[in-house]
Amino acid sequence: MRSTILASSLFGLTLTGCAATPSEPHADAHGDPQTPTAPPVSERRHKVPLGPDDHPQGGALPLVTVVVYSDYACPPCARTSKVLEHLLEDYGDDLRVVFRSLTVPGFADGERAAEAALAAGAQGQFWAMHRRLFSEPRFDRVTLKAHAEALGLDVPRFLDDLELGAFSALRAQHRRQAISLGIYFGPVALVNGRPVIGYRDEAAWHELLDEEILAARTRMQAGTPRADLYATFQADAGTGPIDLDDEQAEMRRQLAERFPVDINELPADFVRAEAGRRYPVDLLGAPSIGPADAPVTLVVFVDFACPHCRRAAEALRLLPARYPNDLRVVFRHLPLPAHRSAEGAARAAIAAEAQGQFWPFCQRLLTLERPSLGRDTFLAIARDLGLDEARFLADLDGPGAAARVREDMLHARRLGLDSTPAFFLNGRYISGYRDIDALAADIDVELSITKKLQAEGIPRAELITTLLAREGSPLPNPEASN
Repeated sequence: MRSTILASSLFGLTLTGCAATPSEPHADAHGDPQTPTAPPVSERRHKVPLGPDDHPQGGALPLVTVVVYSDYACPPCARTSKVLEHLLEDYGDDLRVVFRSLTVPGFADGERAAEAALAAGAQGQFWAMHRRLFSEPRFDRVTLKAHAEALGLDVPRFLDDLELGAFSALRAQHRRQAISLGIYFGPVALVNGRPVIGYRDEAAWHELLDEEILAARTRMQAGTPRADLYATFQADAGTGPIDLDDEQAEMRRQLAERFPVDINELPADFVRAEAGRRYPVDLLGAPSIGPADAPVTLVVFVDFACPHCRRAAEALRLLPARYPNDLRVVFRHLPLPAHRSAEGAARAAIAAEAQGQFWPFCQRLLTLERPSLGRDTFLAIARDLGLDEARFLADLDGPGAAARVREDMLHARRLGLDSTPAFFLNGRYISGYRDIDALAADIDVELSITKKLQAEGIPRAELITTLLAREGSPLPNPEASN
């Protein structure tokens, strides 16, 4: 199932109850249709500064500014977007709407959709792409490319922006802004700073906007220039989370626990791994070279855009041949936020792995003379290795590769890693670059240790687990699982 479905279930399930009252008509005791009245919106205003990266729609000098936090995979968000579109027609220059993305960390479809809108915005087509994303909630790259072509965008530039993560930082910034307001689910709109939680129909919105327009005109009569209205509303605004009812507050608590920060952000209590200590590194599902029962296992966390990882490529290539019977090398991904193209390269390597070419693909990525980690490079390597192109692209863009990268990143966080390359030699953490001779010396030390265990009668297949049982340390960040 696509990640949009999971994201929709997280958002949609909560949001059908998030609006303060149902918006659909119901029957009264006599069977006559009745439309319930939406409850009043809080008078409390919250600071929501506008920025140069925003793509406002509506009046340049509005009486009312609506900043809406929303997700393209969320059905109630789509309904709210349609209502706001109608309101922009109704209120003309008196209304301005600003969209901010509110994505779920790790759900690649929703994140890709948000970045697609921003990439289109860089070419002057934010709102046109915005409407397309809500009208057709499919966010695979083929569909997004079709949208870009239909809008007359510079398609290669658009695809490069997606592949290189040109707008991932801005998307993450939107989410951090939302979380600072206590917003973990959408749609939540702030109307001149006043929060509207969940979906409301047009009648409820008209009532609120008319009230805010009256307040704005009152300020203008008192001498506030129209151009300064939003600033004066914001001057009266406070900080801190928006007020929620008990059900909404419980949902916020659950989402905050499950998705506390973006995958690229480190929690405030993050503890780094300590060099020289042994930690239990999860090897399940990770690609490896060498015998499964080797007395020495070297796990390496790599970022394909990291120059130090590129320097380590020779050691990763030659060490298995130097220790053909005694060494197993295991590869895990850790694309760093500073390298926007690294996550795409990791997914490309996983796509190559599905066709049995993981290690050759990795070596090609790590030994490029002029590293350009974009889609064209990935395809060129795939062709040279004789991969099925259609399958490669489907796996590159599919949810499986994104999930694999996320799992590796989460495990790296639990281990206390925030830099690459990171080596674990029989669980013993080695921080930073080591050349082949230095790593070989470390391997020889581990071999001497495991030989002593073998002399005690420990079976070869149990050497490392025995060593970790005797000397291993708990993970530095055992709770950092999200």
